[in-house]
Amino acid sequence: MKKKKTGQVCARKQEMCAHSGSFKAFLSVGVPPLKGTLGRIFSVKSRLPRLLLLLGFLVALTAIAGCTAFVSSQTNPPPSSTLVISNVQAVSTATTNSQIVWTTNVAADSSVSYGTTSAYGSTTAVDPTMVTNHQVTLSGLAAGTTYYYQVNSTDSKSNHGKSGGHKFTTAGFTISGTITPSQGGSGATVTLSGTSSATATANGSGAYTFAGLPTGAYTISPNNTGYTFTPAIQNVSVSTADLTGVNFTASGTTTAPALTTQPTNQTVTAGQAATFSVVATGTAPLNYQWQKNGAKITGATSSTYTTPATTISDSGSTFDVVVSNSAGTLTSSSATLTVNAAAVAPVITTQPANQTVTAGQTATFSVVATGTAPLNYQWQKNGANITGATFSTYTTPATASPDN
Repeated sequence: MKKKKTGQVCARKQEMCAHSGSFKAFLSVGVPPLKGTLGRIFSVKSRLPRLLLLLGFLVALTAIAGCTAFVSSQTNPPPSSTLVISNVQAVSTATTNSQIVWTTNVAADSSVSYGTTSAYGSTTAVDPTMVTNHQVTLSGLAAGTTYYYQVNSTDSKSNHGKSGGHKFTTAGFTISGTITPSQGGSGATVTLSGTSSATATANGSGAYTFAGLPTGAYTISPNNTGYTFTPAIQNVSVSTADLTGVNFTASGTTTAPALTTQPTNQTVTAGQAATFSVVATGTAPLNYQWQKNGAKITGATSSTYTTPATTISDSGSTFDVVVSNSAGTLTSSSATLTVNAAAVAPVITTQPANQTVTAGQTATFSVVATGTAPLNYQWQKNGANITGATFSTYTTPATASPDN
C-alpha cells in the first residue's frame, strides 16, 4: 500500500511540473533517489508487483523528460535575424544635391543622417517603402562643401542597421574675369578671400579663374609689380550660378624703348645677304618693325633683320627699325646697304708688242686689260718677275747686247 501511495505522490508532483514548469521542485520532492527506488522495486519478491512498480517508475521518467523539454524551450528562444547594410555610395553629386544609395540583405525602410561634421545634425524623413535597394536624395546643400553622412534602415522585425562615416563634396561655383591690357594682366597674381581663400595667376591674355567655390561672399584683388588696378578690389557673391566678367584694368609705370646699339652700314657682293640688328631696352614686351627706304618690310619684326639675296639695284638702300611698347615708340638711325658687282676675271684686250732698239736705248712694253678692279700687274723677263714692274706699262733700263 505504501508503494501505491508513493506512486500517487509522484503523479501529483508530475502534474504540478507540467502546469508550473517547476522541474527542479519535482526532482527534489516527488522522486526518491534513483538508486533507492530501484532497490525497493527489485526487493519485492512477487514478480507481478515488481513489474507493476517498474512500469510506474518508467512512466515517471517519461514525464520528467517531458518537463525538461518544456523548460528548455521557454528559456532559450531562437535568435532574431540580422539586418546588413552594404554598397553605400554617393552616386550623383551636384552643387546643391546628392543622391545616396545602399543595399540591405532584407527589405527595410530608408533614411539618411547628414551634415558638415561627423556629428551629422540633419536626418531625412523615413521612407517606409520596404526595399533592399535604397535611394535617398539630399537637397538644399551648399556648393563646394564636404558633407558627412550615415544611412539608416529598419526591417519589418524592427532590426535596425546603420552605416556611417561616409562623405562627399558638392560641386562648386567658378568666378572668372580678365585684366586688361594684357601687358599689366599677364602673370598678375589674383587673390580670393572670404568664404574660402585661394590665389590664381592670370594667363598671357590676363584671364583668371577660381573653381570649386562654395556659396558665399568673396573679395577679389589683383597684383602685378609696376601696375595699379581699377577697381583695386571687387566684392562679389555666388549662390546659384557661376560668376563671370569680374574684370580689372591695369595701369602702371612703364619705360619707353631706348636703343643702345644702332644698325650699321653693310657692304656685300651681289647675290649675298646683308644683316642689320639693334639692341633696345624698355618695358617688355618690345615690338620691332624694320623698314627699307621708309616702307615696312613684311615679317621683319625682331631685333635682327637679314635681307634676301641682294642685287646691284639694292645698293644705296637704307634700313631702319621702329621699336615700340605701351609707353612709346622710337625709330632707329638708318643704315646704308652697298652692293658690289660680282668679281670679273681680267681679260687682256691689247697684248704687249715686240720692240727693237739700239744698244743703250730703253724699250717700253704695255698692255690693256679689263676686269673687276683693282687689277694687279707683274711684268716678267724670261719668265722671272721683274722687281717693281707692277703697272700696265713697263720700260726697261738701258739695253745692252746681251738683252737681245
